[in-house]
Amino acid sequence: MPLSNSHTQKYHDYKKLSAYKKANNLTREVYVFVYKEKNLRPNDYLINQLLRSVSSVGANIAEGYGRYYKKSFRRFLAIARGSSFETEYWLELLTKLKPQYNVTFKKFISKNQEIMKLLTTMMKNLDN
Repeated sequence: MPLSNSHTQKYHDYKKLSAYKKANNLTREVYVFVYKEKNLRPNDYLINQLLRSVSSVGANIAEGYGRYYKKSFRRFLAIARGSSFETEYWLELLTKLKPQYNVTFKKFISKNQEIMKLLTTMMKNLDN
């Protein structure tokens, strides 16, 4: 079944979704922070994994929306949610390994948890 029966649905309506907006903002914040801090190197394995997982959340929301059908969208929301959980894993690990950045990493964790909740709600709504 298509995402919407409306013939006026725009191709870029996913950009209006709260989960997408928050994921996009968090990705930008994480990238800016990593590239600003001299002690965090993007090519470091843990940092690289963080950057990959955080950017995957919004990308999967967009890709799933672009698939047009609810079943496909739901599957990509599940992938985005998994990436969000992975992001939390890397952030929690980094809080222990780089305690000088705890305040920032914990702020990112909080924002990421909001995204997880939104994705879960979206998935449940598509299931109904």
